[in-house]
Amino acid sequence: MKIALVQPAKPSPQTDAEVHWQLTRPFSLHYLASSLKKHTPHGVEILDLEHPKHKGIPLDDVFRGISADLYGITATTFTRFEAIRAAESIKRNHPAAFVIAGGVHFMHCAKHTLERVPQIDFIVHGEGEITIMQIANAIEGRTPLEDINGITFRRSDGEIVGTPRQVVFEDLDSLPAFTDFTWEEYPEYLFGTPERLRAISVMSSRGCPFSCAFCSKAGMRYRLRNPHAVVDEIEAFKERFEVQALNFLDLTFTANPRHVKAMCEEMMRRKLGLRWWCESRVNIPLDLLPLMKQAGCAAVAIGVESGSPRILSTIAKGITVEQVEAFCKRCHDLGILITAYFMFSHPGEEMEDVEKTLDLMDRLFKHVSSIAFQPTMIFPGTEIEQIARERSVLPERFSWCEPFQSELSQQLGQLPNIPLFTDRLTPADLQYLFEENRFRSNVNAAARMGFRPLISKAMDSIRGRKVPLGYLWSPRFYFRYCSAKLRRDG
Repeated sequence: MKIALVQPAKPSPQTDAEVHWQLTRPFSLHYLASSLKKHTPHGVEILDLEHPKHKGIPLDDVFRGISADLYGITATTFTRFEAIRAAESIKRNHPAAFVIAGGVHFMHCAKHTLERVPQIDFIVHGEGEITIMQIANAIEGRTPLEDINGITFRRSDGEIVGTPRQVVFEDLDSLPAFTDFTWEEYPEYLFGTPERLRAISVMSSRGCPFSCAFCSKAGMRYRLRNPHAVVDEIEAFKERFEVQALNFLDLTFTANPRHVKAMCEEMMRRKLGLRWWCESRVNIPLDLLPLMKQAGCAAVAIGVESGSPRILSTIAKGITVEQVEAFCKRCHDLGILITAYFMFSHPGEEMEDVEKTLDLMDRLFKHVSSIAFQPTMIFPGTEIEQIARERSVLPERFSWCEPFQSELSQQLGQLPNIPLFTDRLTPADLQYLFEENRFRSNVNAAARMGFRPLISKAMDSIRGRKVPLGYLWSPRFYFRYCSAKLRRDG
């Protein structure tokens, strides 16, 4: 059997959308391919439609040249329509082929997808290394589909059925690393710093032990790789690609402090000399940070989401404002760069809550290298989606499979194919906050260039919610800020 694994292209940003993507190798497809090659006789090909070499080539032209018996498509909510179009093109050109869809999006709306998209034959829930091999065996007639756990499929009579959950893959170290690529094919640099250091990505864990209300991956079973095995992989990549840096793509690298300590000690023992980036929680033991720095940690990304204790509790973030400030100060003292992510328009959020977030952002300015502030998006399978449906934030007939474009999303700098959660804050409030944040970004950039006396006065004006004369140095953003404020205030 020939199997083709497909990553759809990410949608192109609209004219006004400030969305920037960085090309990274398709990790999930690489793990699937390496498992299939190790455990089956099937031929495997990876088709990464996100790669620039496929840009501008019509899908039908691509798939006419790729003939397979089984196609596996992975997708996020951002790429769901591209994945559906890929499935349609596959069936047009290879009607006898089977199409599997997987990834964090489709697993949360499997039955609905099969009802609306006849070109998709199976939906895989969760990790697919075991499941895709079992589906291949079933297609060859060796096992019945009903005996495969972790899938939703369409029977011959049209009935859509789901099977029990697949066994979670526990022994991550037994998964073979995929090495059939070059650094030039997927050029990568250290995240979170202005330095352009040649880098490679690895993962030392899977899943997430936390249950944030807005995340589609919340609560996925958390498992760790052996630090020795991870550093073996890092060392091999360093030797092969001559990289200077490393990006850990774990959902939360610091979720288990003992694991982080073991990773740091192993990297130092081998004297790798690599600088690295990771995503972190702020509620970790702060005495872990000096060890991370010593082991090469150059930058971290943290999800703060809100400066309001009430909202942090509402979204099940599990952190406090005091922990945020202590973490950021300690990183700053150690020279670890921080990118802090915030959101606005949470369930039940009032402008009073947003004011607390803005105040926290002001306090963190001297400790962090960059701050991102964006509206809360709705993703399938999340608590936010459930609330959105209960409160009619999503229309009654909303479908994740039918075309969706949000003008408000585009105005707020997001891709327009993702619905936003709007509750107590009006669209005018959201636009005002978006423009105010752009102002703040400009002010902060000027502060870092040395205009501190002017910036100090401007920031005081922001805190007092006055129109700051100090903004006149940036007429374009000043005008947009005032326009948004006037629309909001009437």
